[in-house]
Amino acid sequence: MSTDVLGQIKEAETYKQQGNARFKEQNFRGALGSYHKVFCYVNGLQLPGEKSEASQYAEMMGRSASGPSVPPEKVEEVRKLKQSTHLNMAACYLKVGEHKKCIDACSKALAAGPLSKAFFRRGQAHLELRNLDEAKMDFEQARALEPNDPAIEKELRRLKAAFSQHDAKEKKRYAKMFSKMKEETKDEAEEQPEGSEAMKVDETAEAPTEASV
Repeated sequence: MSTDVLGQIKEAETYKQQGNARFKEQNFRGALGSYHKVFCYVNGLQLPGEKSEASQYAEMMGRSASGPSVPPEKVEEVRKLKQSTHLNMAACYLKVGEHKKCIDACSKALAAGPLSKAFFRRGQAHLELRNLDEAKMDFEQARALEPNDPAIEKELRRLKAAFSQHDAKEKKRYAKMFSKMKEETKDEAEEQPEGSEAMKVDETAEAPTEASV
């Protein structure tokens, strides 16, 4: 059983390297295909304290489906393999413009532990989707882990510009809305007949006495 598990880990690492090579060739779709195959080999493996998707599904169905266990000396290696593969997939999704999938891949990478690149790439995806508050939180988390990274500072400047643009659009939208409301109020006033009962002074009412003032 242990030999089979080691063989699966080796196959997964081979596909990850294949994905890296395709990424360097800018074959991002091909790289994603290779990275997906990594999880075909490692998703069924049982890590201490971690439930695979298969075992979670089995529990929902009231069955037991614990996969083969990873040898203790390989546990950290497999954790890093899965985390780095999710991170590389996130980079591919950014390149092909699938920003929601990038966010999901980064979140899966972060489930294994905090990583500056995962926060950074998730922030980039949020920025492209104009989720500005979420992007700000991710970039700040990335900067906390890598305070001297110029790429993070560059994205924070882009974010600041996006906030300014958003605020300008909001001001313009509200100005247009209030202008329209003002025009509608003006039109209603012009449509009001001069002899309208609501506009007449009640000339029949007695003038108030000094005592009633």
